[in-house]
Amino acid sequence: MTPAPSTHTQAVIVGTIAYYLGKKADEYHSHRWTVYVRGVDGEDLSRCVRAVTFALHPSFDEPTRRLEHAPYEVTETGWGEFDIGVKIEFTEDSGAGFVETTTPLKLFPSAEEIAKHGQQTTKKPLIKERYEEIVFHECESGFYKRMKGQAAKKAPKSEHDAVWGSFKEKPELVSIYAAREVTRERIKVLKQQLEVLESIDANT
Repeated sequence: MTPAPSTHTQAVIVGTIAYYLGKKADEYHSHRWTVYVRGVDGEDLSRCVRAVTFALHPSFDEPTRRLEHAPYEVTETGWGEFDIGVKIEFTEDSGAGFVETTTPLKLFPSAEEIAKHGQQTTKKPLIKERYEEIVFHECESGFYKRMKGQAAKKAPKSEHDAVWGSFKEKPELVSIYAAREVTRERIKVLKQQLEVLESIDANT
């Protein structure tokens, strides 16, 4: 008998969004920025995420920020770019514990970005984000059923939803996600076919 599947792959997006403050800018506060962890297409990650911790530059008050509820994002103002530590903790039944990564805070567009998208303005932010896949191996059956058997809810609203919705690279990210899902389903079918063939061989 084929054992119940116990592996789940979860897509997340990690990144930053920065707005130039324009006339409100000063020597130490040129931009208002947000670092975040979010689901693809507005998916609520709380089904599998217990908390997200962001490690900011030590010059900030309380540089370590732990969030136990979505939206998983921290907003600050400043003038300098730096790498932000990101720790994503998962629910106990995921069997995954946590993962750690970093994401660069980008405040100033490159010459290439300016040539492509124009100068940064107070209404046109600079977004730097990347698509990640987290694989849960040997997760508990309750976790697997929750992730596979229930339709994902929409995450709580964020002030950046409208910008994320129009982000030009988003269709590409979703296409990558869809392609990987198709590949996984194909692998699953091939494994099932192989098990059937092995079963036939064993009985002959």
